[in-house]
Parts: sequence; structure tokens; C-alpha cells
Amino acid sequence: MYFCCIFPCFLLFRINHVTEQAWLVILLIREFMTPVSIKKMLLLAQRFAVLPAALLLSTSLRAQEPDTAVLNRAMVKYANQNSVILNYERKLVLKFEDGELMAESKTKIERLLVADLSPSTSNQDYVYDGYMASLSQLDASAYIPQKTGGFKQTKKYATYVTGAGDGISDAKYLVTSFTGLTKGSFIRVTASQDHPELTYLPLYTPYNNYPVAHSVFEVVVPTWVDIKFVVKGENTNLIKQTREEKNGNIIYRFISDNVPVGKHFNNVPSSLYTVPVVISYISSYRLPGTTKDSLMLSDPEHLNRKEYKFIRGINVKQDTNISKLVAQITKGDVTKRAKAEHLYNWVQKNIHYVGFEAGLGGWVPREADTVLKKKYGDCKDMSSLLMQMGRMAGLETYFASIGTTIIPFNFEETPIPGICNHMICALKLDNEWIFMDGTHPNLPFGANRDDIQGKEAFIAMDDNHHKIVTIPTQPAEQNVTIDSTFIHISDRNDGNLEGRVSQHLKGYAAWNLGYSFYYLTKDKEEREKVVNKLTMRGSNKYELDSYNLNISDTGSKSITMNAKFNIEGGVGKLGKDYIVNMNLLHHFEDDYIDTTERKAAWYHEYKYIQKEVVVFEIPQGCKVTYLPKNATGKLNDLWNYSITYKNDGKKITLIKEYKLNTIAVGRSMFAENNKAIQELEKQYKESVVLTAK
Repeated sequence: MYFCCIFPCFLLFRINHVTEQAWLVILLIREFMTPVSIKKMLLLAQRFAVLPAALLLSTSLRAQEPDTAVLNRAMVKYANQNSVILNYERKLVLKFEDGELMAESKTKIERLLVADLSPSTSNQDYVYDGYMASLSQLDASAYIPQKTGGFKQTKKYATYVTGAGDGISDAKYLVTSFTGLTKGSFIRVTASQDHPELTYLPLYTPYNNYPVAHSVFEVVVPTWVDIKFVVKGENTNLIKQTREEKNGNIIYRFISDNVPVGKHFNNVPSSLYTVPVVISYISSYRLPGTTKDSLMLSDPEHLNRKEYKFIRGINVKQDTNISKLVAQITKGDVTKRAKAEHLYNWVQKNIHYVGFEAGLGGWVPREADTVLKKKYGDCKDMSSLLMQMGRMAGLETYFASIGTTIIPFNFEETPIPGICNHMICALKLDNEWIFMDGTHPNLPFGANRDDIQGKEAFIAMDDNHHKIVTIPTQPAEQNVTIDSTFIHISDRNDGNLEGRVSQHLKGYAAWNLGYSFYYLTKDKEEREKVVNKLTMRGSNKYELDSYNLNISDTGSKSITMNAKFNIEGGVGKLGKDYIVNMNLLHHFEDDYIDTTERKAAWYHEYKYIQKEVVVFEIPQGCKVTYLPKNATGKLNDLWNYSITYKNDGKKITLIKEYKLNTIAVGRSMFAENNKAIQELEKQYKESVVLTAK
């Protein structure tokens, strides 16, 4: 749910059909856009210039027509698919040029439209163009089958340059949109890209939203370059690796055949958890004519040396405006902790988040005085200001890079900058590391965003010193929601329930809701929709009558919400009997896991405790003739629940408590998880029965 700074988002090349559960756009990998971003991008395209002349079609790349026999066989083999990628080739070449080691890549994807609807649903292709993957050539052709045989080749398509991200960005998506396509049409798209930073090489996966008949990732490097590869993710056995030495180069190939359609699973941070990924990085190289190796990314120590150059000169000068502000904010503070907390709170409230992806601005922080003057910045800029303000207050502060949960890699195994997509300010306080993140306006001092729990923070101290610290996972006891509901049978209609609800949220539930209200739902109508969703209970016949909301902006930053409601048809009637199901909320029910082909664990955002109390007023002239039994259940030590009914003659009280004590349920626990959920669902069907005397 968070907006993060736009670290280099290298969508190197993409050919895809957009589904409802589109793949994430993340660092260095050919991924998939969400339907919302596609729609937004195409709307923006109407306001931007067309493709620059330098990137227009190259006649030298005009390729031969596709083989009809090959296409016919593919039409039969993939008859149940929308489209099929017959050939996906990606070639990364490192070469010695002008006294330097240079990197460029070339991509070719050939796709066949198989289904009747594919000409309208699969007629667009997308190529990323940004600083780290600068597009130098693009060619796209469509071959439309003719009734008389052969193909009609067309290059008449609309190509737009559009913003690639929210905020300030010079990155672009080039969109090729063909018209006049028919079933059986063949599309070929080729592109060339330059990679100016050797520490940011493209990642590779053979997976797509279409099946892939053949895919090859070829990496060509001089023999004097030591390049490393790490293969991560699921189904890595689909990738066959070869190595060949030829003409002073080493050629590495990663080949995949008959790759199935990439599967999309709920409750997984990103597709990087489920697809096979090849991560490439240069460990070292020795340029011709030299006697010394250039060390690159052989380990985290050398990663720090390479990356520290981007922040070495940041905030060297002392700005009087910042020093005066720091003195004002920390006036009267005795302890370093108090100073740090007050500085952090000030940045949260006064610096507005705006994402950047403009050249090196994609990952290099801006000067603190610039951020202060503009009163806006991204995560790196907020970290820059926090770091400088902290140092002026006598605090030990540093830049810290981190990858959110969408990136499942660690620095020891993959010592590359591309596994980070976020920056925070690290504070060393009494031998304890505290992290300050200005991008979340409702996060208390000392707390961490839920999407960096358990992740490694890479703290850059100087050229030769760094520290890797794992962000702690917040225990369930610190994320507590207490939900109390008081209901009675309506005096106006004894088939309806009326009541009021009181919710108290502490921890991530409160902080994230406060974040949502701060950035996303300032409009009164939008807020009411959110409140309606949070307080909804019983059925879709729930109606919110009124509410009030109190968001604390100090201390633990908890939230209290009160609402009045009614539920039409909330009471069942059978003769003299009234049937009331007091299980107005069905917690954990959505955690039943569809195990069909699932290759990933079931992930939660954070651990928590949910306490629910429902008090039902017994109508005069009625007695309780059936009260459900109490129940408990659990999944080992991962989660548990208890359900208790009490009857004092005037009211029935239902007390439920749930505890989620894990971030992930592993595949080995799926069967037990589902069995426990099914038992819980039985309890949710239990109702209280009242009989009129």
C-alpha cells in the first residue's frame, strides 16, 4: 500500500497480456503492469509526444517472414491459450570499448496470436526506457496471414512516450499498438538497450503471462571478466545452463523450453517468490593492458565501496537554515532519543512525499538543504534531511538502503544494489539501531513499516565500513485490534438488527489506516467508504448510519472508531423462535488456501491479535433455548483462536480472540491450515436461538 521512492525500476523488455492479477513492476526484471497502471499509461499517452525519430523502425532489422509450418503446429499445440511466445531471446554483452568495460543488451520476442479474441486483447507490447536501461533501437512488425497464403507485413502502429511512474520521472514506456490483426497473426519485437552502470545488470526470467515455447538468456563477456550468476525462485530446474569459450569471450546460456504460463498466487509479496530468476553481477575484471583487478560486487564489502561513491559528497556543507531549525525543534530536549524523535516527527509532518526517477535521481539522495527548501522529496531525500538534521543535533545517523518484502534476496548471496528499492535513515542510539522512515506519515518513532520487517538494512558508514542489520519483526502483542459490538432486535422491525460498534486499533492496523487517510482518502465520501468497509458486519445488508473517528498523531498513534448501524434481515424467525447468528465477523476465514499448483508460502503483512466482543440484548419475553458451545482451535504455534459464549439472563456475550503469530504459512502446513479453517467455519454457522415465552 505504500508509495516508495522510485529506485531504478528497470523494466528491460516486456511483451505481455494484462490480467486481473498483473505481475509487479520491480527492479531490474521484465515484469507486468497492473490494469490500473495500463489504463493510466494509455490515458497519459494522449498528452505526450510520439516516439523520437532516433528510435523509429530500422530497415536493417527487417526479418524474414515466419515459417507457416511452425505457426500451424503451434496453433494446434497451444489451442487453449490466448497467445504463445514462440521465441524469447535476450543477449547481454559486456565488451571493451574506448578504454572501458561497457554493457548492452538486445532482445527479441516473437509471439503468435492463437485465440479468436487475442487480436483485441493481446495487440499491445511495452518496452521500458530509462537511465539504467536506455533504449537505443526498437523495431516492431506484425505479420497478418492472408487467405491466399503468405503474410501481410505491417508496421503501422501507434507508439507513445509516457511517464513510467508516479511523481517526477524521465523514465518511459514505449507502447506499440497494432491494428488490423487477426487470429494467427505473428508479432516480432526487437530492442537494444544500453546499461551505463555495470553494478546494475538486468535480471532474467523465462516466465510470462503467456506460455513460452523457447527462451534463451545469453551473456557474453571477455575472458578477463569474472561474472557471477545466482538462480533463485521456484522451478529453477526449467533453466538449463551452458558455458562456452570462443574468440576471447565466455558465453553463458540459460535455456528454457516449454515454459508454462506464469501462475499468480494470492498472498505473495511478488512474483519473484514464484518464478525462476537469473541474477547476474560482475565480481571483478582486469582491463587489457593493466595489472590490477577492478573489484566490483564480489561481496557486501565491495558493494559498499561501489555504492558509497553516490552518497560520499552528500551534505558535506553545513546549512545555517537547517542548524537553526534543528535547534528550534530540539530546544529543551535532554536526551538524544528525545531529539531524534522530535526531528523525525517534524520531517513526517512537514516534508511531502514525491517519487523521483530522473537519471541518477532514481537512487542518489538530494542535498538536505534542497529538500528543506522544496518541502518535498522521496525516501532518499527524506533520509538525507533526517541524517543531516540528526548529525547537527549530535546524533549518529547514516543512510541505509533496504529491499522491501517484494524482493526476496539477501546481500550475502546477491551483493548487488538492485535488491534495494527503498532508503531510510539509520540511527545508532545506545548500541541500538533505530530506523527513521519519513515516507510513512503515521509511523511512530522507533517503529518500522510492515513491508520491511525481517529485511536486511544495508547501513553505509563510510567507504570502508558498513553494517547489515535485520529489521525486527513486530510481535503480535503490539498489533492489537479490539472490536466491540452491541446489538438488539429492532423495535421497528423484529427481523432487523440494530447496534453500535466501537473499534480500537493499535499497531500496524492503526498506522496503515492513518496512512491511507493521510494520502488516499481525504475526501469525505472516500473516508466513509473506508469506514463502511471496516465496520461492516453480518451481511451485505449492513447499513452504516453514522460514525466518528479519532486518529491520534502522538504516542502510539492509535485509532478509535465508533459507528451506528442496522442489518436488514439480521434476525431469522421460525414460529416463536428467533435465530440470531452473533458471528458478525468471520476472521481467518479468508486464509483458506487453494493448494492447486501453489508454489509459494501463504504470506501475511504482519502478526496481530484480534479481540472481538459481541453483546446481544435479550428481548423481554424471550428466553435462550440454544446457546452454541465454546470452541478453540489452532495451527501449531502459527495461529489460534478461542470462542466463548456467556448468558446472564439479560444479555448474551460472545467473546472471540484470534492470534496470528507468523508472517508466512509454509507449504508443508497447508493441509493442516485448511483443516483448522474448516473447523472454524463450522463455528461461524452456529446461531443463538431465542423462544418467546
